Amino acid sequence: MDATALLKSQGWRGKGYSLHPSNNEIGLSKPLLISRNKENRGVGQKPHYTSDQWWLDAFDQKLKGLDTSGKKGVVQSVTTGKLDVVAKCAGNGKYTGLYASFVRGETLEGTLSPEGTATPVSSSEEGETKEERRARRLRTKIEKEEKAKRKAKEKAAKKKRVELVKKGETREERRVRRAEKRARKEARRKGREEKAKGG
Repeated sequence: MDATALLKSQGWRGKGYSLHPSNNEIGLSKPLLISRNKENRGVGQKPHYTSDQWWLDAFDQKLKGLDTSGKKGVVQSVTTGKLDVVAKCAGNGKYTGLYASFVRGETLEGTLSPEGTATPVSSSEEGETKEERRARRLRTKIEKEEKAKRKAKEKAAKKKRVELVKKGETREERRVRRAEKRARKEARRKGREEKAKGG
């Protein structure tokens, strides 16, 4: 693509002139110079060095201090490294480094048993006896049956209302029916909320 030809077609007068059609003092007559990225210089032309990786040095120092030649196992022989100094200062309430403000968290437990098979256990089933499990399952079964009966009753009532509507009802009857429907809906919503709070 010829940029010069494109600009001239848009009204540019040529090299050494600004983009203004008549006055050369308005606008830039020289092109913008692009700075090259040389010698590890980043945004703002400031030197950017990555040689001071103190965290990497601190961990290397700690790892080099591990003594594995003894019969007792792995022993830490260096106790004056950068991480040790930070840990000592953290006990005094002084924050001298980044790692001094970290708090040790709890360990995560896996879901695999020692044999390597997954053993997911829900919190509700944990530590319950056979009788408790039977009672819980029986309660669940009864709740399901009651829910099915309630749904069947609602379905029959709805079918009856639809038949009444088809036969033709007065305005007052329709208002009463809709008010009853809103009341039933509100009762169901309250029941769900109570069940959520209780369960």
